[in-house]
Amino acid sequence: MQIRQVLLTGIITCCIVLSDQISTPSDDHYWAGVVEFSFEAKGNEQPDINTSKNLEKYIQIINSTEADPVDIIVFPEYGLSSIETASFVPAPYEGVVPCNNFTYEATVRDLSCSAKLHRKYLVVNLVEKALCPENGDKRPCAADGLYHFNTNVVFDRNGSVIARYRKYNLFGEAGINTTLRAENFKFETDFGVTFGTFICFDLMFDEPALHLVRDGITDVAFSTMWFSELPFLTAVQIQQAWAYKNNVNFLASGASYPEVGSTGTGIFAGKRGRIVSVMNHHADVKLYVAKVPKINRPEASFDRQPVEKYTPLEMVNLKLKRDQIDRYNTTSLPMKSNSNFQTTVCQSELCCNFALNYTVSSLTSDAQYYRYRLAVHDGIRTFDGFADGAITACAIMACTNESLSSCATRFDNSSAVVNAVEFRSIAIDGIFPGDEDVFLLPNSVDMSILPLEVEETEYSERLFTENSAKLVEVQYKLISPRSDLYAFAIWGRNFISESNSARPGVVLVLIALVTSVLLNKVF
Repeated sequence: MQIRQVLLTGIITCCIVLSDQISTPSDDHYWAGVVEFSFEAKGNEQPDINTSKNLEKYIQIINSTEADPVDIIVFPEYGLSSIETASFVPAPYEGVVPCNNFTYEATVRDLSCSAKLHRKYLVVNLVEKALCPENGDKRPCAADGLYHFNTNVVFDRNGSVIARYRKYNLFGEAGINTTLRAENFKFETDFGVTFGTFICFDLMFDEPALHLVRDGITDVAFSTMWFSELPFLTAVQIQQAWAYKNNVNFLASGASYPEVGSTGTGIFAGKRGRIVSVMNHHADVKLYVAKVPKINRPEASFDRQPVEKYTPLEMVNLKLKRDQIDRYNTTSLPMKSNSNFQTTVCQSELCCNFALNYTVSSLTSDAQYYRYRLAVHDGIRTFDGFADGAITACAIMACTNESLSSCATRFDNSSAVVNAVEFRSIAIDGIFPGDEDVFLLPNSVDMSILPLEVEETEYSERLFTENSAKLVEVQYKLISPRSDLYAFAIWGRNFISESNSARPGVVLVLIALVTSVLLNKVF
């Protein structure tokens, strides 16, 4: 490690690569890279060895010819370091270039040097350590006098640290601290785009994610180690939906660990949909590069890359959690062809209208096939005990038999499954609170655990006032036939309905211990 650091330092000192700036403020596009990354997870190796190996992989990616045209590269959550290998990180206002500065650990020094050498913006998630207390935080310090944060660090083309965002909505990370308040971190680039950045579970909350959008952010750098869940929260599914609803360029980099449900990487061009995306059934290390049209240039050209789509049988190897849909009010979709099926399903004060045109194939008695239920929910769920959240949804979802308990599950042997139902069209509509504290989005996923292309659907919202109440009528339509549909929904979060006791980051002790075991296994 020390020898490699000396060599890298010598290169930086002697001959900085002064490549031309790839993109400028006047360009319609910039070039971005996101990394699907399988990290070292050998339990018999020391954390510093694992971190060193991961860092070498990161630098190889930055050095690669595939990265040559890229202005900005985003790396995933928890792909690099652990608490045992945490690093000090300078505050952005200090204007520090950690390269060759031995105040900082080798991880931060090397990344700074690589950003400087290759003249690229880097967004890197790592475990940060900081002396406590700071910023008036009167909460007790740990015995070692250190905070530990799950942090996105942004380096500019000169190797300077220009942003440092500490994750606010934790998902049970043992030993990780949060800031007193959510930090809305933005960073400006020399190609005329200002980014916001946040991490994984932050996507499910109003702060800081939606606050950044309200502040005018049009591009997001997102690091994640997502634990995908059927039927509404698989990784690329929710990434595309969030980018579409907010009409932002969304650069998502996912940890690749399918055996615990983690994968999902992509670049999404707001309401124009994905440019590139992948959901893996095997661990992988790959840089995905795309030419990203700037949001303020709606006429900019747009090239969608071929989708890496795996079969349902292959995707069985990706572990998927199951949503708490047993609390939904549902009704079965009749298993007979129908060109004009209409019904209304309600729960509490939410009613959803469904209109479907579909055909059902002739089936043998021993055939395996998915049935469907129409579902409505307006209530509180727990996110694995780490936080509670209010969900509002109108949905169609697949089930392996007639029971609700079989919904949001998959057949073990997908090669024997018949796609019995072809949906020719679907229209779902409902009326929801129109306050900004209710965040609704179009949500879809197919049997390969990928969302539908945005051109296959139509989504609209109409705001109106009734008896002094702000309301929104939402309609979501499938306009292209699909025989491999898994879920199709208007799905959202109702922040105003959430209990104050559901503060993100308050964890159940048992689940925190399980997560700690997982992270120790990983690092």
